[in-house]
Amino acid sequence: MCFLIIHTWKKEDFKVVGRKVIEAMPGAPKGSNMISSYVDSRLTGAWCIWDTENPEEVKKYLAKVVPEMHTADIIPILQFVPPGTDSYKIMHTLASL
Repeated sequence: MCFLIIHTWKKEDFKVVGRKVIEAMPGAPKGSNMISSYVDSRLTGAWCIWDTENPEEVKKYLAKVVPEMHTADIIPILQFVPPGTDSYKIMHTLASL
């Protein structure tokens, strides 16, 4: 399942956070993969899409290895465009409304 995990940090920590996140990726919890990451133009946060069954485990891991970065929110998401397997979940949800 995919999750949007929103992270924040102080602007002055941007370089440290970036370096630590890159170094931390090989040690991510088993079965957890970052699909994409988007950093805001103020350099104070990111929206990261993770494919994982346990987003709380990802949150705990990142808090340990990148203490300068704070997790603000974890949101389950479904892929809509481009169409993927989640499209069927969305159609089913819309049909049952």
